[in-house]
Amino acid sequence: MITLDKETKSYADLKKVGTWAYSQDLTTDVICSCWGVGHEPIQEWWPDKYEVSTMPYDLKAYLEDPAHCIEAHHVAFERSIWANVMVKKYGWVLPRDEQWRDTMAVACYYALPAGLAKLAYVLRFEGKDPEGGRLITKYSKLYLKRAKTEIPDEDFKKFVAYCVHDVKMEQSISDYLGALPDRELAIFQLDQKINLRGLHLDTEGIQVATQILDARVAALVEEFKALTGFNPAQTAKIMEWFKDQGLELENLQAGPLQEVMDDGEIPSGSARRALEIRLAVNKASTKKLDAMVRQRGMDNRARFQTRYHGAVTGRWTGSGFQPLNLRRNDEAIDPEDLVRDIMYGDASWLDTVYGDAMDAISKASRHWIMAAPKCKIYVGDFASIEAVILACLAEEKWKIHAFREGVKLYEYMADKIYGLAPGTVTKATHPQERQDGKTGELAFGYQGALGAWLKFDNSGRHSDERIIEICQAWRHEHPHIVTFWSGLQRTAMDATRDKEKATHEYKQIRFQLVNEWLTMILPNGKRLWYWKPEVRMQAPHYCQPKVHEDCKLAKCGHEHVPVLSYMAQKTGQWLRVNTYGGKLAENACQAVSREILVEAMMRAEAAGYGIILSVYDEIVAEVPEEFGNLQEFLSIMKGPLPDWCHDWPIGVDGWEGQRYKK
Repeated sequence: MITLDKETKSYADLKKVGTWAYSQDLTTDVICSCWGVGHEPIQEWWPDKYEVSTMPYDLKAYLEDPAHCIEAHHVAFERSIWANVMVKKYGWVLPRDEQWRDTMAVACYYALPAGLAKLAYVLRFEGKDPEGGRLITKYSKLYLKRAKTEIPDEDFKKFVAYCVHDVKMEQSISDYLGALPDRELAIFQLDQKINLRGLHLDTEGIQVATQILDARVAALVEEFKALTGFNPAQTAKIMEWFKDQGLELENLQAGPLQEVMDDGEIPSGSARRALEIRLAVNKASTKKLDAMVRQRGMDNRARFQTRYHGAVTGRWTGSGFQPLNLRRNDEAIDPEDLVRDIMYGDASWLDTVYGDAMDAISKASRHWIMAAPKCKIYVGDFASIEAVILACLAEEKWKIHAFREGVKLYEYMADKIYGLAPGTVTKATHPQERQDGKTGELAFGYQGALGAWLKFDNSGRHSDERIIEICQAWRHEHPHIVTFWSGLQRTAMDATRDKEKATHEYKQIRFQLVNEWLTMILPNGKRLWYWKPEVRMQAPHYCQPKVHEDCKLAKCGHEHVPVLSYMAQKTGQWLRVNTYGGKLAENACQAVSREILVEAMMRAEAAGYGIILSVYDEIVAEVPEEFGNLQEFLSIMKGPLPDWCHDWPIGVDGWEGQRYKK
């Protein structure tokens, strides 16, 4: 194994432009590169170490040997620099795709921190050299005013030593964690192929949309100043101004402000208009659009926008401009029509057609991802797959039968919740009841109750008491799912406490202690990893102070119960978090969904449908116009299913077009 690290410098800001655009920037260069083979002495290279700055012969020889792989921490960065700097500027030979290994990918697989420094801390290894941060700030980030373009010999030696230290740290991590299992390695290699393919962006459209937003925001800011005397960014002064108007606000974030507006108790006049403007300015941010433009490569494709195994369940998470979190166009507005209207560049026209220009541009967020010229996009989505998987794992037979019969899930649930005859509720005849069916299905499946409902629906249409009644009705209709929650929780706790028994099993899910981890083993053998599990006595999760007023007064009457916890990354911190049966069920369902998805991704890729993105349970492929057809693509996605889920009623919906939509 060749373990490698590089230190670079550039006038481009890596955090803003992303790895690929950073590597293509003409000012980006390598300061030094260090590598080690096994535990042999670390080798060093820098551009002017030799008379001719070419690839070291021994490194080239190692890479030409198929038995050698090349390992780094955050391979996306290393291979971007290798392709766009080392090959083009110094004539290095590009490693084969199958040779790359990533210690960050392995860390993510084990649900450990991705960052090298934090990972080393968690594993109790010697951390990164603190001198490195000073050197990087001073000599790598050339866009900073205090940065220096020339590195004195003394600091250069420290830079090389810092790079050597990182290589040794990566080797230690690799020795401790080992390699990815074969199947996960294949998935990681597919991930790299997808990320290198990238997302083709409509740069012209993005620029027009940005110009419209900038002009509209500028006008709104001037109106806000005229009303209040302050800039919308002057938070403390604005809140004081609102207080003088008789309006007490907790903060000026979009969510709470929208709730205040929806209450309908704000009188017309300056305060109401000021709130409307502040909300509009919040929503009109061009950060996403700016990020798209900055992070595209020379071919208008943005690369490395997702992270392999970013979630504990194995699902991908977003990176860069976060394509997984772009706003949905829920109103079924044709993407081409919406983009065409935006391209007119006339905000007043957008106001006329769509009611609000800024909202129209926000709805187009996904449409800026589009097929390259002479290509088209295919999208396939495993419809309601988590609900199907939950029913199958829990053996909720009536619901499995309902899925096989092709019922409309949200309408079916609404009938159940309200005690109506099957087929009564439709989107046309009972829209509110159907919405309640949808909200209940999304909120209650993983042991959620009132709080979960309010995350999906905070409209105030129902009292807290009514929501609790709906929750109880849902649970009454799903006795096997309710039992599934408690069964998973009990089994996970038993596995944590009983170190003598190898495996503890509940239905199709198994738990096993492996060194410092509690592992959840899915039906196909895939493991989820929970670091340093413990069972402690404390108040149950549903009796925490935020849930019920009585708990604030210590009157809830609940005794302490065993609670399962483990170490995990949460809100950027490495800390102990509690879990429970519903959360374990969510982990299991999302992880199983991921396993079905990756099987479909591998089949689609093998059939020539070049994948550019996976969004939860959805696959997005870009192919030449004359290639394939939608039905073939969906058929490939649908099956054949693996033996362990071959009889599950899993369906696939999809569409084709020029622009990505949802």
